[in-house]
Amino acid sequence: MASTVPASPTSGSHIPLAVAIALLVAGMIWFVGRVSHYLTDYSLASYTGYFWPRRVGLAVHLVGGFVALSTGVTQIWLGLTRRTGQVHRVLGKVYASAILVASIGGFYLAFTIPGQLAYRTGLVFLNVAWVITTTMALYSIRTRRIQQHREWMLRSYIVTFAFVTFRFGEEVLRHWITLPASPDADDISIIMAWSCWAVPLLLGEPLIQLHAMRRTRSK
Repeated sequence: MASTVPASPTSGSHIPLAVAIALLVAGMIWFVGRVSHYLTDYSLASYTGYFWPRRVGLAVHLVGGFVALSTGVTQIWLGLTRRTGQVHRVLGKVYASAILVASIGGFYLAFTIPGQLAYRTGLVFLNVAWVITTTMALYSIRTRRIQQHREWMLRSYIVTFAFVTFRFGEEVLRHWITLPASPDADDISIIMAWSCWAVPLLLGEPLIQLHAMRRTRSK
């Protein structure tokens, strides 16, 4: 009796993923161009009076965030294309370590920057969501729950990408909405402090669950 071997996925099946990865990389490059001066020009003029007193925390937050953004997008490609070898495992440790470092800087900034309570609270819960989603991803893989690990890693990277989402959304809103200048956080910053991570998680969750349902149905 002839045996049936499941067909391996074709390269064409990865086209949507490749397009998504390309968009993520483009967003990362755009973001780095906007904020790299904090790491290349360590001066009061670069940081302004707003960030200068807490410049070390911001630098730690950015360095960890840059590493998490770059390793995370690589991990998404490797994980969703089932390339889960030694490189994937090493990069996973780098990604988690980078988030640990960046979240420490993030909590420090959220608790020390001036501004309205709603703005600072949004940043605090952004860091809380970052730690929780990443911790769940690590716990899932430690307990060999592979599918749950992939899902939590996607949630974790959605929160990681809030670096880019915050800056992009803020610039778009400021282009369309005119508000008086203020040394404290204004309404647009408050909106983005919450929506840069909560809205992508809300929109991404149905996609994650739909994929899980299709996978269960196909078994």
